[in-house]
Amino acid sequence: MISGDCKKMQEMLKRLQRKDEAMMPYGKTLGFKVESLAAGEAVVSLACSTQMHNVFGYTHGGAIFSIADTAIGIAHLASIGHDQTATTIECSIRYMRPALSGTLRASARTVKQGRTLSFYECDIVDESGRLMARVSATMMTLDEVRSRGRDELYGADTLEAGEQTLALEVA
Repeated sequence: MISGDCKKMQEMLKRLQRKDEAMMPYGKTLGFKVESLAAGEAVVSLACSTQMHNVFGYTHGGAIFSIADTAIGIAHLASIGHDQTATTIECSIRYMRPALSGTLRASARTVKQGRTLSFYECDIVDESGRLMARVSATMMTLDEVRSRGRDELYGADTLEAGEQTLALEVA
């Protein structure tokens, strides 16, 4: 069950996405891009540059895991209320083949949405659509009280006048 109050959160996330396609400092560092987001789903892409290579010349597994974790997190955030936040409880990845070059795309989707715990899967594919890795994760939704101190989206302080509503309205 996806929260009926998620539309406001989706609007806030989409405003942030328009302002910054990585949506977070870590994303800028790695160079990934949030391509799309909706309630319970998100797509994040990453160009496999040599800066992302491991000692064997393949894209480092941590970079691949990062785009999947980000896609899952954003998919979950887009499915909860504006007065809630979330955190990852567990996440596991199965690598199918090495990624050498091109663009990887992580597509996350809800498997089961609950009031507190939700389960997600994410497939990472290359430009040819070949499955590179599959991730599963459990996300925890934090209510207003448990969200205190974590209640503002990154970038809220840098938005232009009139867009300050991006800050979550948790008292």
